[in-house]
Amino acid sequence: GAGGRTLSDFFAAEQLRADLATRAAQSTLMLDPEDPRNSFTPERVNEFHTLFPLDSQIEDSPHGPLGCPSRVFKAVSEIDGGTYALRKLDGIRIQQDHNAMRKQWGEITHPNVVRLRNIFITNEFNGQSNALVFCHDFVFGSMTLEERHMRGDALGGISEDVIWSYIAQLTSAVRYVHSRGKALRCLHASKVLVTPQQRIFLNCCGILDVIGDKKIHIQDQQADDLRELGTLLLQTVCRSMDASLPSSLAASIEYLSAHYHPDLKDFVVFCISQPGGAGQVSIFTACARVAGRLLEQLDFAYQHQDACHRELAKEIQCGRLFRLLCKLNMVLERPDRHNSDANAWAETGDRYLLKLYRDYVFHQCQDDDTPVVDFGGIVQSLNKLDVGTSEKITLISRDEQTILIVSYADLKACAERSFSELLQDGNYTQQRGMNQAYIDQTQFTALDY
Repeated sequence: GAGGRTLSDFFAAEQLRADLATRAAQSTLMLDPEDPRNSFTPERVNEFHTLFPLDSQIEDSPHGPLGCPSRVFKAVSEIDGGTYALRKLDGIRIQQDHNAMRKQWGEITHPNVVRLRNIFITNEFNGQSNALVFCHDFVFGSMTLEERHMRGDALGGISEDVIWSYIAQLTSAVRYVHSRGKALRCLHASKVLVTPQQRIFLNCCGILDVIGDKKIHIQDQQADDLRELGTLLLQTVCRSMDASLPSSLAASIEYLSAHYHPDLKDFVVFCISQPGGAGQVSIFTACARVAGRLLEQLDFAYQHQDACHRELAKEIQCGRLFRLLCKLNMVLERPDRHNSDANAWAETGDRYLLKLYRDYVFHQCQDDDTPVVDFGGIVQSLNKLDVGTSEKITLISRDEQTILIVSYADLKACAERSFSELLQDGNYTQQRGMNQAYIDQTQFTALDY
């Protein structure tokens, strides 16, 4: 290939493509007609359709994090086509104005907080009236921390790098929410989502502000968040929901000391041992204790951003060359409906040069007539055509009776003229304003990278 590059060098990384394919597949999940879950899954709720239940059983006993049973559905909005998660709560009493809470939490936008989009009451769930529904963004490919790290089929041990990544994301989200005068109130392993890329998302935000005890002061709620943060980290590292029980606490702390850096143990102990009342500290104090570790995670975030930009640049190049190939193939060997000779237009003038160029790029052979398969060379040549360089190439007809030496600039001019003729023949030029904008968009312009 060109410069020794392989085919994969010109396209997005395979793992990224697989992740995006999984995302697309999850957005189209539908129940089979014979699936028993259809009994509690309506065809649509308000503006949402294509509902798909995400939990295998009803979540949350009365003693769970939310204090009431709930079900979660994937749904697609007919308004914007986006995919969302609808959480339906049963048997609850609204303690606060849910419209006011929707507005307040809708303004909380953080990369590690699942954004609340809407709260509404509906009668469209099968056989149920006045169901309270919270609509949050849908996090593709995620599972809860409990599912990932604390169940019998959970994934293997957790490295210290992953734990510090979790801490950086969790503390950043808690700090952001607290700085805006709110409390999360749902830092529970069953309500924190994690993706295969170790991204953390705090879920169910705003629910307890609507249905929970409104008498608790916000400072006490924020202090509870800090203690729950320490509890969540201890459970995650020890891979057990029981790790924070009074009977297991000493053994869990000892496990931390034996297997991880002292900074980690100190941070977890600091969080879970915070007193209430006048002696409580804020999340800002907690962040200050691990500031150096948080800066390391910032370095990783910038590296990941750079990697994403590199992958995006590949796809932009692919999109540009795709447009170029579309235009060439609309011109090449096109039948002429105005002439009895089907090849009168396609085989003459500029089109003939482009036809020879196509053979030069895609149909080359070795001296022994074996085909040349060189993706790098193809991409390199198409880029030169798109730019219109002064480099010259030799084009030879299939019968070897015609040999032409032309530059990429000449070929680019041939392509532009031929495509413009095609647009004129298709009456794209009758409306002057619209036509000029259309032609401007279809020129073979070079992009500067």
